[in-house]
Amino acid sequence: MLDSEMRGFLETIAEAVINAIPNLASNMKQEEAKKLKVKNNDDYLLGYAHGAIMGSFATTFLAENKRPTNEEEDQQARDIVYNRTDEIMRAISKTG
Repeated sequence: MLDSEMRGFLETIAEAVINAIPNLASNMKQEEAKKLKVKNNDDYLLGYAHGAIMGSFATTFLAENKRPTNEEEDQQARDIVYNRTDEIMRAISKTG
């Protein structure tokens, strides 16, 4: 089970990634989307945000706990991130 410190850290990561979406979206509107052959920027940004949050969290969890997350912890982390999907999508939609 994730403790309050790890849950708080996950929320902090999520907030940082959400705040970085305008910059990432700006880059995707330029040449990056063409290079990556992205067909739908919004879908790409959503996947990127989820991956960045989960990847950062998994790396930090491993470093702090000297083990990877177990199935229950991984599911709890995903639930926290999935619960912020609407917020992530709103940030993406504001980028135009």
